[in-house]
Amino acid sequence: MELSDYMLGDTAKLQTFDGRLDNREVVLSLCGQAQHEIRIFTPDLESPVYDHPDLIRALTILTTKNRKTHIKVLTKDSTQAIKNGHRLIELSRRLTSSIFLHRMPANIENRDSAFLIADNSGYCHKHVGTLYHGQFNFNDKLKVRDLIKFFDDAWEQSRADPEMRRLFI
Repeated sequence: MELSDYMLGDTAKLQTFDGRLDNREVVLSLCGQAQHEIRIFTPDLESPVYDHPDLIRALTILTTKNRKTHIKVLTKDSTQAIKNGHRLIELSRRLTSSIFLHRMPANIENRDSAFLIADNSGYCHKHVGTLYHGQFNFNDKLKVRDLIKFFDDAWEQSRADPEMRRLFI
């Protein structure tokens, strides 16, 4: 997949992807171009997508170049990611004022879908979060507005995931 021509907030072209690598490349491109905020809605922190050194590097750069940058992650179940170790969890433990991981409430619809929103402009969306095919657009403010409303409503009902806390013994 060639994403070098896609510019966040500029390229308004609905595209599809199929496969883990394509999914990861779209997410990496969106995160690499983001300037302010990332919202991630995921059933299980999708290790093939979000537990990758290039993505962690992009998120680290994003959060350290602007203190007002926020990355919010809503997850249905973090148990397996914690058990196996996950770079995004470790990064959130280091950057506690920029990265927030919450457990989504049980009453939220579409809990098995997955999406990422970058800077209120671009998105990557999968109707079934555990499958690696979906659609993306680097500039679709209408769709992004709907996803943000859904995410923010869920975020307001969510709580910090207690499983994410590091226990020092």
